[in-house]
Amino acid sequence: MKQQNDTLWKVILEHFFYDFLLLIDPDLAATININKEITFMDKELNQQRPADGEKFELKIVDKLVKLYTTEGNDEWILVHLEVQHQYQKNFSKRMYGYYNRLYDRYHKPITAYAIFTEPNLIKRDNVYQTTCGRTALKYTFNTYKVALQDDDFLRNHANPFALVVLIAKQTDLKKKYKNKKVYDQMLLDDKLSIAKLIFDRHLPDVKEKELINFLFHYVNFEFSETQAKFEQGINLLTNKNISKMTIQQIVLGQRELIGKRKGIKIGERKAKEEVVARMLEMKMLSEEQIIEMTEVTPKLVSRIRKKLEKVH
Repeated sequence: MKQQNDTLWKVILEHFFYDFLLLIDPDLAATININKEITFMDKELNQQRPADGEKFELKIVDKLVKLYTTEGNDEWILVHLEVQHQYQKNFSKRMYGYYNRLYDRYHKPITAYAIFTEPNLIKRDNVYQTTCGRTALKYTFNTYKVALQDDDFLRNHANPFALVVLIAKQTDLKKKYKNKKVYDQMLLDDKLSIAKLIFDRHLPDVKEKELINFLFHYVNFEFSETQAKFEQGINLLTNKNISKMTIQQIVLGQRELIGKRKGIKIGERKAKEEVVARMLEMKMLSEEQIIEMTEVTPKLVSRIRKKLEKVH
């Protein structure tokens, strides 16, 4: 689940980053030159991780983004973003560690944001400070707690990233509804209502697909029957079968992203095998449904299933 959500956050942030900034910090967004390219420098961020053996908290994804400002053609800033689903006490120290190393390397203005996706209402600290004698340091960063956002505000907001936040809030449902059948029904109702909101926005095709993909996979149903009902509901809203597209997209979309960064072409056969493996691991579809959707042979599905059983 963590790896799947990691993929989902990476993709959704890269497609909606300016929308994210407009929603989270409209004042900063107003200073950004939207005619200039947004550059994702995640590899640079990885290189800035402290190598002193410190144990860091479990995280989903981090982003380092280069944005040009309206002050001039060559003026740019860095945005450091962490999406965090499990808080630990040393998180603020880690945020400062990133800032310190990034500033030492680039000597550019840096602003930082932490998005907390954990399903509780605890307001997290956004300050790291230390003192030694009469010398003191205080580092403050921006925070955004998904669980604290108002549902009606998100549903009515014109910014499409508000729907991303609304989908992420679905993790709260498992705490509210302990009965699995009740939970599935509430999740089904919520997912279909958000799907309608997405389609009603008439967004560009790429953004609509990414939002639907995020909705399909970020929070899963307990029962495959409920997943089937959800897919049927989506098909009624769109008059087309999109389940095949979305299931493949979470795997192939990320493979394409990795391929572009590394200059590797993923063959069609290998890509299909990855799709089949992911479908089998998700356990939401029968082998017959997988064969129909992916247009592969029963022999291939059986071989991949046996390989997965050996691994697990």
